[in-house]
Amino acid sequence: MLDKIFAVRKPIIGMVHVGDLYSPKGLNYVTEKALGDAYNLHLGGYGVDGLLVENWEEQSDNPFAADETIERMLQVTRTIRDEIKAPVGVNVLHNDYRAAFRIARELGLPFIQLDVYVDRVRTEFEHTEGVQFDVYVDVEDVQRHRQGTGAALFVNIHPKHYTLMEKGKTIEESTKQAIDNNASGVVVTRLTGTAPDVELVRRVKDYTERYRQCFPVIVGSGMNRGNLQQLLQYGDGAIVGTTFKIDGLTDNPVDSRRVEQFMEAVYKTFG
Repeated sequence: MLDKIFAVRKPIIGMVHVGDLYSPKGLNYVTEKALGDAYNLHLGGYGVDGLLVENWEEQSDNPFAADETIERMLQVTRTIRDEIKAPVGVNVLHNDYRAAFRIARELGLPFIQLDVYVDRVRTEFEHTEGVQFDVYVDVEDVQRHRQGTGAALFVNIHPKHYTLMEKGKTIEESTKQAIDNNASGVVVTRLTGTAPDVELVRRVKDYTERYRQCFPVIVGSGMNRGNLQQLLQYGDGAIVGTTFKIDGLTDNPVDSRRVEQFMEAVYKTFG
């Protein structure tokens, strides 16, 4: 699955954190800033294998984005898709699969990410001014909106920035549910900028090898040059954001030197 989209064995997907879509500086400013990060992620001697566009500063208090937000995300994503010759996917926060598949359908995107899919959770967001809410996804509705897109569906399990409401539910149980409900791959995370334990990634990969061989396991947070060899020993790819930013801070612009150094380390280790 991953090699068909990204044409490499261990793809690294660079995160494009889109700023405030309602910035007083205007949408063109927000778009150009996101496009600048996309260029720095993909161009140069070593660039990432794909891009994931996300409305990082979404402030709504429910899973689904406003119509105007979706239109703005569509414009930003279209600009990046048109300018960057790499596979581009989208994640519409907070958990708007309807919008993500709509954008994928209109732009012909090969994949989307969904933060919550098979787990019952409560938010722990920093951008919603203390308003938190529960998320439970209708997986059948997800599949209805997926029809006609051809987009792969990568889903977080035991997702970051959420509290798991199903006490005692193992990550293997979540993995099985994701596979059984037609996910294309699972994303293992901890916190933004913080890597999951290697043992957790190994557990998920071991489970998929027993239950559904060749099912992708993607590391979704905290990968850096110091831990990539350990994490990619079990992970089939990774979504990387904070590591690529100036000074390693999520809110900062992408540093192309960090991208090149990281990707060179990936190529030297895994080819």
